[in-house]
Amino acid sequence: MLKIQATDKNTSARAGTLKTAHGMLKTPFFMPVATKGTVKFMDFQELEKTGTECIISNSLLMYLRPGLGIVKKAGGLHKFYGWKKGIFTDSGGFQSLDCFFMQKASYKGAYFRSPFDGQTQLVTPEKAMDIQLGLGSDVAMCLDDVPKYDDSLQKARSKTLRTHGWAKRCKEYHDQHKKKQMLFGIAQGGMFKDLREKSISFMKSLDFDGYALGGLAIGEPLSRMHSLIKSSIPHFPEDKPRYLMGVGSPDDLLECISMGVDCFDSTFPTQNARHSTLLTWKGRLRIDRKEYSDDFRPVDSSCDCYVCRNYSRAYIQHLLRANEAVGKKLATYHNVYFVQELIRKSREAILENRFDSFRKRFAGINRK
Repeated sequence: MLKIQATDKNTSARAGTLKTAHGMLKTPFFMPVATKGTVKFMDFQELEKTGTECIISNSLLMYLRPGLGIVKKAGGLHKFYGWKKGIFTDSGGFQSLDCFFMQKASYKGAYFRSPFDGQTQLVTPEKAMDIQLGLGSDVAMCLDDVPKYDDSLQKARSKTLRTHGWAKRCKEYHDQHKKKQMLFGIAQGGMFKDLREKSISFMKSLDFDGYALGGLAIGEPLSRMHSLIKSSIPHFPEDKPRYLMGVGSPDDLLECISMGVDCFDSTFPTQNARHSTLLTWKGRLRIDRKEYSDDFRPVDSSCDCYVCRNYSRAYIQHLLRANEAVGKKLATYHNVYFVQELIRKSREAILENRFDSFRKRFAGINRK
């Protein structure tokens, strides 16, 4: 399913293709987060124009509202969304970090509280698979129990072992019912290198279609995150996709691509857009600063997105300060476009054996 086309000579960065039920995904790729069925302040036609090839939705929240029956009646998520490209679905395991959502976890599964009606739902590994099979995503994710970054070794080990038990049951159920959907296992382990390596080894023994590195970018120091990614990635199979969950800043994307990561998801570009931080080839631009109130240049003169071709910094600042939805829409479009362009250029650089110099040049410019 994953075909590696090139590996950068000076790093572990690699470019390839991943075959899915809804087309070929060029790796590396970045997935904007459509948690409840949409990327905030963007529609799917706009997403396609940014170069987005794949998104990720939260299967638990889609199950709760509008409901699995509605999505199945529509013909699955692709038809419900009007999106013809790739879709990953998360199991809802990430919500275990939120005390409101996660009530408790046991061998049976995770007890989640619905944000819509306050009712508690038991999501077993089998139910998590049944939901995602019903949604019809291209890639389903196993149910996992995510350790917090400050969990003790004992607590992280307990949650990781629970994740292993759930993963085994997810795989068994999915193998009995799958059609064209792939299933990825999620390695956990908290902030403990040895525990993460053991988790990866266990996940490999189940022979998933791909593997994710979970439980990072959740508040730990950046240096610790990078160290754990660097020590973990070499233990994943070379012929399966490697997915780093929750990482999306430009610098982190390039750093992690250099370590051999193939795919990413994050709310980073969309959240920053809504909070007046725009991404450019010269670093982050805080559009709400006074100096931009009469700046009629584009957000980034090196960017050819429709926002930069048609609107000024002053106008976007005005809209955001006025809390106009169009301002958030324009800022979000630009940031998602920027990240997809960064990924596209990274892939091009890998194929041409110049990724390391591309990464270092970008880092150097953004430090100025």
